[in-house]
Amino acid sequence: MDRYVLTFGVIPQNNQADFIYCGDEESSQTVELNFELLESKIIGLDNDFNYPCTNNLLWDPESVFYAALSTFMTNFGILMEPKLIYAAYSLVNDEPDEGSNSFEIIDSSAGVFSNKDQQYNGKLFLRQYFEEEGEIYDEKICISIKKNK
Repeated sequence: MDRYVLTFGVIPQNNQADFIYCGDEESSQTVELNFELLESKIIGLDNDFNYPCTNNLLWDPESVFYAALSTFMTNFGILMEPKLIYAAYSLVNDEPDEGSNSFEIIDSSAGVFSNKDQQYNGKLFLRQYFEEEGEIYDEKICISIKKNK
């Protein structure tokens, strides 16, 4: 595995896009932040986030990592409480907890999913994928059940 990438985003309430292209905020009319998870830290790919992060922190819903990430994303209009970040992360990693029922895995292909009739407007999403030699593997996208505040 060359890269492990997480994209957190929100689809604004007034979004007119019929398809959401993760990684293409302009055509999708979304707000997104991309991060790469490294062995001992997580770094922003399109932002200046840089935070120490171990496997233990990733699997602790009360970790300081999730609080720091939540605070950082708030600055960009992605309002996601630390426990919701953990819930989404655990769901896309096939280890859902009781909070994961706040999200659902949706059908997608190459980071693209349908927003027909603007059904996902006002909702949060997480896209996760692994990249090796330019190929994307094990991509999953989950979206919040409730609208973002």
